[in-house]
Amino acid sequence: MYTKTSKIILLLLSAILLSCSKTVKKKNSNLQAQTVDSNTIELTIKRGAFHYDKFVLKDTVVTFYPSTETVEDDKYNTISSQNISIQQRDELINYILEESFFKLKSRYSNQTTDNSILEVTLKMDGQNKTIECDDFERGCPKILQYIEQQIITLHNKGLKRIYLPG
Repeated sequence: MYTKTSKIILLLLSAILLSCSKTVKKKNSNLQAQTVDSNTIELTIKRGAFHYDKFVLKDTVVTFYPSTETVEDDKYNTISSQNISIQQRDELINYILEESFFKLKSRYSNQTTDNSILEVTLKMDGQNKTIECDDFERGCPKILQYIEQQIITLHNKGLKRIYLPG
């Protein structure tokens, strides 16, 4: 029937096909793995104060959409995109799901002034959750801060938050 070499080749081909699949594994409440169609994933990060811009991750493309107000640094005034690998996208989405994103509150507020909002929306597999923080630093879940930093890093254009004195 099959030789030892053909069995190994079939096993390797199966492993390659499995690793190339465009799906993300997520854990449901029963901790069973579920398959999610990667084409349904959309992650949006909106930033406030001094920015009013946003980043959108759709499939494997991170796109930056600038504010309607002009900023001194031109890179903040131009729409720009960056392709990322499926592995990078899947690692980010899996981490977000492991941190129970869909179980977080929808709003985090604080009683301070000089706030800069952070709003993160994740749409995937028929689920849609938006979480808004009055201030991205104070009272905001660490996972949202992590998501913002990861998207900025993956976008690879250095569009970090601008801090103005005052």
